[in-house]
Amino acid sequence: MCINKRLKNTKPPNLSMCEWHALAVVGFCALLPLSALAQQETASANTIAPDIELPGAQAEQQNTPPTVAAANRAINFASAGNALREEAVRYRTLAQHWQPIDAGTPLRAGDQGPRVAQLRAILKLYGDYQGPLGPLASAKSADDRFDAGLQRAVESYQRRHGIEVTGTANRITLEALSRPPQELAEILEINAERWDKLPAKPGNRYIFVNVPDYQLQLIDDQQVVLTMKTVVGKSSKRTPDLNTRVVSVVFNPTWTVPRSILLTDLLPKARNFPEAMHKRGYRVIRYGTNTTTPISEKSIESAARGKATLRQIAGPGNTLGRVKFVIPNKQAIYLHDTQAQSLFEQRDRAFSHGCIRLQQPEELAYALLGSQGWDRTRVAQATTGDESLTIKVKNPPKLFITYLTAWVDHLGQVQFRPDIYHRDR
Repeated sequence: MCINKRLKNTKPPNLSMCEWHALAVVGFCALLPLSALAQQETASANTIAPDIELPGAQAEQQNTPPTVAAANRAINFASAGNALREEAVRYRTLAQHWQPIDAGTPLRAGDQGPRVAQLRAILKLYGDYQGPLGPLASAKSADDRFDAGLQRAVESYQRRHGIEVTGTANRITLEALSRPPQELAEILEINAERWDKLPAKPGNRYIFVNVPDYQLQLIDDQQVVLTMKTVVGKSSKRTPDLNTRVVSVVFNPTWTVPRSILLTDLLPKARNFPEAMHKRGYRVIRYGTNTTTPISEKSIESAARGKATLRQIAGPGNTLGRVKFVIPNKQAIYLHDTQAQSLFEQRDRAFSHGCIRLQQPEELAYALLGSQGWDRTRVAQATTGDESLTIKVKNPPKLFITYLTAWVDHLGQVQFRPDIYHRDR
């Protein structure tokens, strides 16, 4: 009632005819951007490349956000290989329309020229480019201008290829874009064969580590319930493929140095800096015994002859950190904590001697032992002090450590990762 009365009593402004005409023109112009946006949204709702009909449209084109369950869905081992083979067929079709970007400097937002148009064309072909962005977007936006829509497409491409997301077509991104679809199709087929070697039914609960992706996942009932970054073996000390189980969790572990690391790394240090190595917790232990002795010239020579090795005592400075996960294997590989947390900030994380370092080992310990009465407080308490404690995991989950440089994710997007061990050749 108050509003109606107020409107009823409101008088129009006393304007001349010219002033009324000018006001009408301003109002009409203000509506033009909204009209252009509506037309653009209608015109570009579903296509990867409007001028080309291509099979197998990817999930990048889908504008409907996935549900929480769909977003956390694990990859189906049984169908993963065939999904890659279908994408290999699609990529060979893309090869008929693919044109490389001319050589030149990196491209970034605001740039303009024919190389920008070439970049847009490739990203449209792959499904990363979905059209211009913003309220002033026009269906006839200049193809040779690096706009916000193209920047988003570059970010999408970088994310799918395991490249640092910058939104700039930098040197690494341009090198990846220079690989023709035919080459990528071959990589897809190589990885399809790798998926075929994994069991079709991995079980209801398992741990999945993809070495080139630098990531661990805990899967429960086809849902990813825990994800964390990993550090894997460097090229000269590669993390092997393994199909095993996590059988126990060791809090405050000791570290018995493998002979390969002893000879190449720690034995020279023990000879040259025995006091420093002693302060770091290293002792000499004879094989077949559990007795340790301080580092001395005599004990070091015993280790050099193959009768002993080094063991690092438990504690805050231990190389394995505060938590170790025992996985039966012949290569002495573990999942474990690490003192070098700064390494997880890097994009490429192949730094270890083969073992897998975990970003959040206490979270994994809680996830595995929670049903056995271990809450987070109890896990945190177990990681203090210097006393080692080993807890067997009831119903130990399977662990798959594999090497996959390509896969189709739960949203239907094709993912690629750098071939850090050069196994795709």
